Amino acid sequence: MNQTYCPCPKCNQLRTRVVCTKRDKEGVTIRRRWCPVCEHRWYSLQYPEVPIETGAVKWKGRTTKYVPLQV
Repeated sequence: MNQTYCPCPKCNQLRTRVVCTKRDKEGVTIRRRWCPVCEHRWYSLQYPEVPIETGAVKWKGRTTKYVPLQV
């Protein structure tokens, strides 16, 4: 299962809860979150992944940095 943790920005607690989830027409997911430790509430955003065509990215060296090709 793919699980993303969003720590509380106030107390840094990892076990937070999603209270409400909504998605807009562009595919951006907006989540209302709550921390059971300090009871802080906040919103988080998750943008949709965009597929990249094969050959559109050139990896450089052994590092994980990439250089987009000039088209």
